[in-house]
Amino acid sequence: MLTALLCALSLQSATLDEPPMIMAALTQETVEIRSDFAGAELVLFGATRGLTLRDEIIVVLRGPEENLRVMQKARSFGVWLNRDPIAFEDVPGFYAIAATRPLDEFADPAELIENELGIAPVLAARQSEPLEGGAVDAALASAALAPYREAIARAMSRDGLFSANERGVEVLDGGIFRARLMLPPLTPVGDYTADVYLFRDGHRVASRSVSLRVEKAGIERVLYGFAHGAPLIYGLFCVALAMLAGYVASAIFNRD
Repeated sequence: MLTALLCALSLQSATLDEPPMIMAALTQETVEIRSDFAGAELVLFGATRGLTLRDEIIVVLRGPEENLRVMQKARSFGVWLNRDPIAFEDVPGFYAIAATRPLDEFADPAELIENELGIAPVLAARQSEPLEGGAVDAALASAALAPYREAIARAMSRDGLFSANERGVEVLDGGIFRARLMLPPLTPVGDYTADVYLFRDGHRVASRSVSLRVEKAGIERVLYGFAHGAPLIYGLFCVALAMLAGYVASAIFNRD
């Protein structure tokens, strides 16, 4: 199906009057996470109509969003304390971007910010508020918030959840292109969106979105559903299981 889709589009004759168009598809629409999951490679194939030498392609894979709390460490009376908390809302739990060239070489900065293309624009666009009892004013300048955003980027990049590949999109013959995206071992479960953008003269002229689902499989899926569906019962079950394990171990090692 994917091959037929790409061939049908690439064989269409393009004229100057035809608007640019993108078709795209992932090699797999569902990724299953089991106990031995060590990461996965996704390949996105696509084709463009009316591709010119002025055009560049950007591929972005976004994961489920989450709210984060970030604090600064400060030394007080010889003790390191967490202070000045800031809440960041709707931060992608996974964000990977790939392009045919470095973004700053062909894309208008305003377009990058508007479409949240790049790790810095994504974090800059997130709403932030001081948490209750925090010492940070809500009207802090962007420069004051920069260390918080950099801390998020460092932590997420360290786990492979934020990544940028400036030349990760390969353009093949006939307007067909390919992008490889890596999912790390700590990939969060949920619904993902792969967005493909066609840029011309620094501006977006076409786009396409495809969906991806990352989910637990096997016994991991059962435990995940149990923990999230009935957290109180799951917590009591874990406590009881730990007590039972302790009792059994005590009985074994205390035997005469």
